[in-house]
Amino acid sequence: DAAAERLGRPCAREERAGRVEREVVAAAEGADLLVLARDGDRSRLGPRSLGPAARFAVDHAPCPVLLVWPEPAPGLGTIPPPPPHHP
Repeated sequence: DAAAERLGRPCAREERAGRVEREVVAAAEGADLLVLARDGDRSRLGPRSLGPAARFAVDHAPCPVLLVWPEPAPGLGTIPPPPPHHP
């Protein structure tokens, strides 16, 4: 009810049982966009900063994924350098 009020539009509530990351991916079937609050290390940017559940959802979602930060995102200086390139 609170989510519908904040969105200002009707929404449906769905309860599921199972591994969270798999249920999120299954629930996104047929969706245009999956909005996901990120988990993991929120003090830095980069692909390894995601926790296992968010990483699974990003990798397996049947639609585009928008990751939402629960607080202000860290600066770009927290992105780790690329791996060394060996010719």
